[in-house]
Amino acid sequence: MRKRSFFIFMVSFLISLFHTKRTPKHRPDPADPMFFVGTWQFKDHRERVHRLEIDPDLKLLIDGKDMSAKVSLLTRYELSYVDKFGYKLEIRGNEARPIKFYDESENYTYDLQSANEIEQSN
Repeated sequence: MRKRSFFIFMVSFLISLFHTKRTPKHRPDPADPMFFVGTWQFKDHRERVHRLEIDPDLKLLIDGKDMSAKVSLLTRYELSYVDKFGYKLEIRGNEARPIKFYDESENYTYDLQSANEIEQSN
């Protein structure tokens, strides 16, 4: 009788072990590509002002030149590109808007300002 109850216990244990419900993995909030769309300005380390534009199709332009960069990552607060030379270009944001631009080729992070805000203040 003991062997039978032990056997039943082991079988039920193994079945429950392999059939436990797995908790779903946490999914990050869906990214909204329109969050990054707009025109931004930044000053480089030589104090020159540059204009960064992101179109609704996420095409990246810097100073009016198409960077021929491809989107490599899009999350809620980060948009990452790889340019034609293989360097990473990242735009990072907070809850309100994009605030930083990282250029791997120069290994430098720039502060972004909305071009509309700057033009209105002048």
